[in-house]
Amino acid sequence: MPGQLFIMTSNGRTFLVKHSTNGYNFYQLPVRAGHSPLASVLWDLRYTIGIDVDQLHLYDSIMAELDDEKVAVFVFDHLTVDGQVRAKFDRQGLEFVLASELHELFTSVRVSETMPFTNLSK
Repeated sequence: MPGQLFIMTSNGRTFLVKHSTNGYNFYQLPVRAGHSPLASVLWDLRYTIGIDVDQLHLYDSIMAELDDEKVAVFVFDHLTVDGQVRAKFDRQGLEFVLASELHELFTSVRVSETMPFTNLSK
């Protein structure tokens, strides 16, 4: 389940990704037992990465298909990224990359639909 962070810079929008030998991949993590997908993302950001999640704002959430698997994608913003915060992400192999450099990664994701609030009670 990807949890995606983005920040705006003077050069444009940057996304949190993991770099591998095959290029960039979205930051993915499993849903923790007894937690919602959103709670799992926030837990990982707080306790694995070590950032202050209280400063994050949930900007958007969508359902998408990635490698034939349905995933919940959460987009957060309002994270102040300084050298210390970048170092915390770097220790986990994560980095912020300009959206313009991630075209190939975005073509691998199929966005199906947003989750309407009317379906939350069902």
